[in-house]
This record gives sequence, C-alpha cells and structure tokens, in this order.
Amino acid sequence: MSIPSPKPRRGVSRRTVAALAAGALAAPWVRAQKAWPQQPIKFVIGYPPGGGGDGVGRPLALGLERNLGVPVVLDYRPGAGGAIAAQLVAQSAADGYTLYLADNGAISVTPAYRSVGYRPADFSYIGGIGELPMVLVAHPGVPARDIRELAALSHARPQGLSYASGGVGSIPHLEGEMLRMAARMNITHVAYKGSGQASTDLIAGTVDLAFFAPTGIVQHVHSGRLKALAVTTVQRLAALPAVPTVAELGFPTLQATYMSGVLAPRNLPAPVFDRLSAALAAVLADPEVVRNLEGTGLLVAHRAPAQARKAFEDDLGKWRDLIQAAKLKLD
Repeated sequence: MSIPSPKPRRGVSRRTVAALAAGALAAPWVRAQKAWPQQPIKFVIGYPPGGGGDGVGRPLALGLERNLGVPVVLDYRPGAGGAIAAQLVAQSAADGYTLYLADNGAISVTPAYRSVGYRPADFSYIGGIGELPMVLVAHPGVPARDIRELAALSHARPQGLSYASGGVGSIPHLEGEMLRMAARMNITHVAYKGSGQASTDLIAGTVDLAFFAPTGIVQHVHSGRLKALAVTTVQRLAALPAVPTVAELGFPTLQATYMSGVLAPRNLPAPVFDRLSAALAAVLADPEVVRNLEGTGLLVAHRAPAQARKAFEDDLGKWRDLIQAAKLKLD
C-alpha cells in the first residue's frame, strides 16, 4: 500500500506576519475606544479654588460625571491668566482623559499679544457653554458712584487708584486698560494669580477697583462689602438689577464678556470626541445644571463644536485688532 506524500507547507509571508502583529497591537486600542471612558477624567481649570472657575466647573463636572459614568476631577492650574492651564492641556495626550474649562482670556486674548506654548488650533472644541459678564466693583471706601466720578477721583489722588485682576493679560486686566483709556483715568494694575485672592484684597481695601465675573462677588455686593458700579453687558443683570451697564454710563466700548467652553487636546479619536460633545450637550440641557450655572451669573448658551471653534477664533481677531489699535503694552 502506498502512502501519499504530505503536501508541502506553505510559508507565511512577512506581510502576513506584519499584518497579524499590527492587528494584535491595535486590538486593545480598539477595545479601549469602544469602552471609553475607563478611568477618571481630569477637568483642568486655569484659576485657583474659590474663584470664578469653581462656580462653572463644579456643576459641569458633576453633570459630565453622571453622563459618562466615571469621576470627573477638578485640577486647578492657576497662573498667567489661564495660559498655564491651556498649555498643559494642549500638550496632554489626546485620549479624552484631559478636559479644559476654557475662557477667551487664555484662548483668544493672551495669544493676541504674546507668544505662548499653544495656539487656538491646538485644541479640540467639545462645545461652548455660554458667556459670563463682568462687574466693575470698588471697595466701599472709594467715594465714587460711577465711572466719571472714579475718573475725577483718580486724578484728585496723587497716587491715583489701583485695580486688581486675576493675571497679566486676563480679560479683567484688559478691561482695566480699556477703562483707563476710555475714561482717561489715573489707575495702576495689580496682578494676582486668580480672582480669589484679588477679591480678598479688594474687600480688605488693599486695592480700589476690579472687574470680576458675578461668580462669588454678588453676595459681597448684597452684603455691602463691595460696591458695584457697572456691568459690561448690553442689558442689566438679573442678579444686580440696580447696577447700570457701561453703555448707560456713556462707555459702550467697555462691553465685554468671558466666553466659556470645554476643550481638549487636538486630534481626539472621533468616537471619544463624539461621546464628549454629546455628553456636554446633554449636560447643558439639564435644567438643574442650567440653574446652577445661571446662579453664577453665566448666560448659558450651548454652542456645537464648530460654532465654538469659530467663536473663539473670531474673538482672537477682535482682541488682536483692539490691542494693536490701542497700542497696549501688556507684558
């Protein structure tokens, strides 16, 4: 009986081996993408605890936590008007585990006048949150009732008046410079690492004036520890109905707001980006979250990713033109 010879085995090509290896390496990543998120998410805030970032960041973090099913932890990185936080996020891994509570101070203002370690294009725009007006407040011991009286007082005092901000190049700093120019005031800037310490020193009388977001200062106005002179919005604020707008006082060029959004490092994988943008939209549709955000003075208005990106880019152009036209020296 003859036994058939075995058929020769075909060798495995290098191409096949490479393909199998690539598939093996990719499989865990694909599984991770499908299961995202698998670990806590870091939500970076460019200001210290107790400042304006808390009032907006905490309700958002809790809402995202409920929606995504993992902890969302606030990570405070104050300094340079939010630029330190922005640079940290821009250089982080694009895996969806680092988010940024951004405002146009860091994204649109700082890059308009100096070089920083990031560009507005270095982010994924998850969505816009809304706009936060500013309130011009003074220590109660400052004997002025409006901007024109402030201007007269600043020239009557040999040392002039001082105004605080949460950092060089921040929007309150820029607003102070605009106030100085528009009202021809004699005022000096005092920079802090965040609005928390700035408000503490203003209440103590260490500085005279400041532009603050309503977050955290409305209560001080109602208690009499601070005096509100103007708001920077087109209309008066519901939380401070007796306080006139800058336009009512004859200074419409001082109208400005913080524009807020949630950003992440650029080049997020599409499934992660889509999940995050959908989660943010759902959170901003939650009446409880909206009430909490509006309680801080935020004018809540969700922007889709493309709209948010355009809004920040347009804002960058606006501030750059303004800084150049006014020849402001902010360094």
